[in-house]
Amino acid sequence: MDNNQLKEYAESKLDELWKNVRSFRQSSNFKAIMQACVRFRHLAPFNSMLVEIQRPGALFVLTEEVWRKKYDRGIKPNSRPVIILLPFGPVDFLFDISDTYPLMTKSNWMSNDEILQTIEDLNKTKGEIADIQISQLMKKLCFHGVYVNNNLIAGSMLFAQIQLCITHFTSLSIPYDKTFISWPPVFLLSVNRNVRKGEWFASVCHELGHLFCFHLPAPATWKDWTERNISMEAAEFEAESVAWLVCEILGIKNPSEVYLSNYLDDNDEIPEEVSIDRILSATKEILNLCSSNYLGCKNGLLYKHDIQFIKYVDSFPKKKRKPTKELNNMNDIPSRNIKEEDLPF
Repeated sequence: MDNNQLKEYAESKLDELWKNVRSFRQSSNFKAIMQACVRFRHLAPFNSMLVEIQRPGALFVLTEEVWRKKYDRGIKPNSRPVIILLPFGPVDFLFDISDTYPLMTKSNWMSNDEILQTIEDLNKTKGEIADIQISQLMKKLCFHGVYVNNNLIAGSMLFAQIQLCITHFTSLSIPYDKTFISWPPVFLLSVNRNVRKGEWFASVCHELGHLFCFHLPAPATWKDWTERNISMEAAEFEAESVAWLVCEILGIKNPSEVYLSNYLDDNDEIPEEVSIDRILSATKEILNLCSSNYLGCKNGLLYKHDIQFIKYVDSFPKKKRKPTKELNNMNDIPSRNIKEEDLPF
């Protein structure tokens, strides 16, 4: 296909995609989307959904360039690509392994079965969340106005809880331009330290799912924030889906699996109010928090929504400050809202 044909194909397929999303509210199709997000963990969750909608049951998708360079494979004539969206561009085109053939220009080329077995072995790996991932997560929560309290006193059934802060009992230390901004927390995330690490992490992901799915109210100073007025059943389904996806994509033992499996097996459709888009967006936010990529102040919920915080940051006299320490990465941030010794394990 030439460039004009690819453009026309992309436009027609994108129109078709949005018409088909409704059918994915069926439990079986929703489960397929969730499994695709895990199978295509090298893609953003939303793009994984796009692949599953366009090519149900696709096994492994990559760009033509990656197939050629990494796996020594070419694309079969007349193969139809699947479309994904790019962060700073229009679209990109991927091809499933069934659309490829071995070029055999290298001595270590692999067959279809060998490639798929390698991917399957990686996806089967399950373990505990790494301490570094937890550290990254907790240090960057300040950008979203979240204060973490690891001293929640609760029964064994309550692992974590997030809520709007009523009183400002402390302040967040938010890194910005090689210094720190002291700001009152907006949300309080209370975590029960008397649970295993996997349960702790899944519970935190569940509660952050409530936050990033807009289940919580926000202060009057927050713009463009509307608490979604949905049923408790729908809210819990979204939060559990987020926790399941994050854990599965990171290869972590997943306590949310039983809840989702039982619900999808017992119901023909997911709750009417559930937003698949919000589930995937929240999943992406939490995965970013767990990664080593630096999440800056202007990428957090505070700067996106808090009018007072936006004005304060934008009026900050950058050139007059003398930083006390160069901040090279997230490990250099002595965030006051969580200490390493406060980790619950």
